[in-house]
This record gives sequence, C-alpha cells and structure tokens, in this order.
Amino acid sequence: MDIGRVSLSIQEKEGGYTTAPDKQHGAPDPDAVTNIQLASAIGLRTEVYMVPQIGTSGQTGAQQLEEMYSHLLDANIIVKSVWIEVTHRSGWSLPFAASRNVDFLNSFLQRANIYGLSVGILTNLDEWNEITGSATINNVMLWYFKTNGTRTFADSPANFDDFVPFAGWTSPTAKRIALSEKVCGQYSNRDIYSTSSASVADMARREESDRYVVGGLGLGSTALPGRAEIR
Repeated sequence: MDIGRVSLSIQEKEGGYTTAPDKQHGAPDPDAVTNIQLASAIGLRTEVYMVPQIGTSGQTGAQQLEEMYSHLLDANIIVKSVWIEVTHRSGWSLPFAASRNVDFLNSFLQRANIYGLSVGILTNLDEWNEITGSATINNVMLWYFKTNGTRTFADSPANFDDFVPFAGWTSPTAKRIALSEKVCGQYSNRDIYSTSSASVADMARREESDRYVVGGLGLGSTALPGRAEIR
C-alpha cells in the first residue's frame, strides 16, 4: 500500500506493507515520519522512496539522497534500503537528456553505496528506456509497474507473470498493480513484492535505542551482492 498520512485505524485494514515517500519534488515529505511511526506501531513493514527533483533544484542525486537520509535519521529512523522513482511524473529531463539523467542516478547510487544501503528503482521498460537511453544497471532492485488505469478494479494480475527482462534486470522485487484505488476511504496505490527478497527481522520494528527501522526488501535470500551502478 502506498498512501499519504492516514489514521491508525485505516492502516490496520491493509495488513502487510506500506511505502512512505520521504522526498517528493525537492522537499522531504512532512507525512513520511508519521506514516513510518504509525506503520511500526501496528506491525506494518515499511519502504521509503524518493521522487527526485531534476534540473531545477540544482542538487545532484547524492545531495538529494543525503537530504532524505538525514531527514529520516534526525527522526530516529534507520534506513536499510531506499527506492528512487524513474517515471515521467518524476520530472526527469526529456528529451535528449539521457546522459544527464544517468549521471544523476549514478550520483544517487554512489552515495547509497557509501551509506551501505540496498537500492531499488521504480520504473517500467518503456519509461526506463526513454529516460536513460536504454542504460544497463547492475545490483539494483526493480519495482516495476503494470496497471490498467486509475479506476477501481483496474488492477493488473497480482503476480509477476507479465514481467519482461530489461536493462539488466532478470527478475523483479516488487510490482505496482493499481493506481489511485480507493481503500478504506483513502486513495492509494497497490503493490505486491517477492517474499524471498524481504528480510522481515529488521522491518517495521523499533530497536532498543528507540529507533525505527525501515527498508527490508533486497535484504532477504535474494540480496544483491555487489555495488549498485549504471553503465
């Protein structure tokens, strides 16, 4: 489930997983910390992702990740993995700017490597190829989307049978199957994920130091072994 700020009772109706966009279009999301705390309180596992600001912010991918990471750390939240959205709605430079987009992504990935974070990208085949010029990526998780519009009951199948390998990805970690679907009175996106990729021990719990822990996809039995990079 991918939602904005909601009440505890609403989150309880959707068991399992939630995502919290911590940085959207140049600024930390004010609801992200609250959502993470609410999710942790009822045992939901949480992933965080970034909708980057390209060009107009003047910040590199590394600087934007650092801002997001510091925002969460200041709120006593430990990040294990992080996602970045590579879609047309994210404001990537088009057209004829694939090399600049790849430079931004590599800057983001290099800083994530320094922090020891697992990294994932939310995209699909067509938008990835247009935004990056069909670049090849290594040691990065994939959260692809396949939806049938934004109306209720427009979900694509809740499985990975429609996945087609691209850009170096041979299997996905997660899939977005619905957009802006009304659930318990709130509009949300719906996603599925591979259970073999998840490390449930560290997700949606609080450590003895009173810190929340987010991000567990990519830390399970299918964890990627090397440095994240685009070539």
